[in-house]
Amino acid sequence: MITGEIKRFLRDDGMVKVSRSLKEEAARIYAVREVFMGEQGREPTLEELAEELQLTREEVILAMESAAQIESLQKTIYQSDGSDIALEDKLPFEKNQQEEVLDRMLLEQMLGSLNTEERELIYLRFFKERTQSNIAKKMGMSQVQVSRMEKKILRRMREAYFTES
Repeated sequence: MITGEIKRFLRDDGMVKVSRSLKEEAARIYAVREVFMGEQGREPTLEELAEELQLTREEVILAMESAAQIESLQKTIYQSDGSDIALEDKLPFEKNQQEEVLDRMLLEQMLGSLNTEERELIYLRFFKERTQSNIAKKMGMSQVQVSRMEKKILRRMREAYFTES
């Protein structure tokens, strides 16, 4: 019941809180837009909407944006052969080459400070993306031992990182 109420609230009120007056203006704009499209057979311009409703162009834009649906960055926009492409995958990503080189050098230094067994565990866990159970079988230990060792290594690496920065 609680989940249903939360879903209803999000459906009716949206993810972002918008004032009632702004919602009412958006509804008026939508109604005028529908009438205009029926009469003229085309989409009205912002100026035409603003003139009809006696609002400024900015007020029309604000009201229309307040009524827009919020998109999740994880929303699937394309799906083929079992591989999904999410909206976040299409966002431009600028790499900072200097920062990347420094991060790589720091990571190599940190990994170099680990013993062979620790380095193998980190390599399998984070570079080969293996499960703790899989690593435990390969290294001849229990999953719990792998988990504890991983936590210990990551804590040491984190401490080393923050003392270096």
